[in-house]
Amino acid sequence: MDNKRILEENKGNYENLYSKEEAFLRYPADWIIRFHNMFLKNNIPKDGKVLDYGCGSGNNAVFFVQKGYSVYGIDVAPSFKNLVAKNLEMNGFDKSLIDNYTLIKPDATKFDYPDNYFDFIFSNQVLYYLPTEEHINAVCTELKRMLKPGGYVFFTMMGPYNYYITHHLKQVHNEKIYEISIDDKNHRLYGVKELIYKVKDEEHLCKIFDMFEPVTVGYFDQKMFDLSSNFHYIFVGKK
Repeated sequence: MDNKRILEENKGNYENLYSKEEAFLRYPADWIIRFHNMFLKNNIPKDGKVLDYGCGSGNNAVFFVQKGYSVYGIDVAPSFKNLVAKNLEMNGFDKSLIDNYTLIKPDATKFDYPDNYFDFIFSNQVLYYLPTEEHINAVCTELKRMLKPGGYVFFTMMGPYNYYITHHLKQVHNEKIYEISIDDKNHRLYGVKELIYKVKDEEHLCKIFDMFEPVTVGYFDQKMFDLSSNFHYIFVGKK
């Protein structure tokens, strides 16, 4: 399967959702809140620099702004900046902070930030939209370059029990690239089509992110209404 097509299709899917504000998330993910409160707040400077890779509508990024960090974000869908600006304004922040958010190309593996710049880099439910392990590795190697020595990363990756895979799998293109299509007209995400790189197990997870020293490995999994499982692995690493 053509890797460029995977990247462009996933970009187009999210641009469609963002432009219609159908993926306008307001509140941070609870696993992000827990990680911050249980670990991060005691392990990076209170005014530290944070990067959200694939920040979407900015719901998690704004959480870190609220905590006093200098927050930056990058995403591939042009309309994402409108949603981040709206989230900033709705939470009482000056929309000029949008200058910290940058549009990147879907195949980008180099970013315009200095070496050793960030205290913390996170990517929530994003890295699996990259088409190969090699591409994920290239992006994470660049993220490591930008991370300060002693800084931390927090990544989530889709695992085999996620309902996208168990209920909405359309086609397996190889053992790791899964094509997802939600065709149920009664489903809240009707029409969504995605191409996802699936993580097999925790050993596979650590192999993907072996450029970082593992701090903890885990997962989150929730079941509610039509969401039979949102199973994702969590990797926390250190430079």
